[in-house]
Amino acid sequence: MMEPRMAQKLTVTLDFEDFPEDYTCKGANRSPSIRIEGLLPEIRSLAVLATASPEEGPARVAWIAWNLPPVSLIPEGFGEGEVVESPLHAVQGTNDFDTIGYRAPCPEPDAGEAYLFRIYALDRDLALAPGATWDDMIQEIRGSLKQSGETIAFAII
Repeated sequence: MMEPRMAQKLTVTLDFEDFPEDYTCKGANRSPSIRIEGLLPEIRSLAVLATASPEEGPARVAWIAWNLPPVSLIPEGFGEGEVVESPLHAVQGTNDFDTIGYRAPCPEPDAGEAYLFRIYALDRDLALAPGATWDDMIQEIRGSLKQSGETIAFAII
């Protein structure tokens, strides 16, 4: 099997390094806005992966979404549901918490949780069924990934 060529780098940022309570399970459980810089003109869609890494235990998929338009700002506030139209169109998959949509940080008391947000810039929309898993998405991305970037934030609640 041929190795995919290295994707070009995107700059991905959040408006914070430590999660405000509103973006956690103690608050509104709202997905944060994600800023993206450096998108190439041929990009047709974006995919998002957020993984939760508690202080103890393995990382878990907290959010997967794909077929977002190629924008420089993914707005906050994606709701639950397989296909959402607000704040942007997106197809969402099943996370490791057995829900569809974003799952906010919810660390154990006196513990922390790191969230990694990774953005994939693709040259096409993905032909992937709503509710698909992270493994399904990675298989579908092969050959279409042109750029990627990531950022991390921490939650202690």
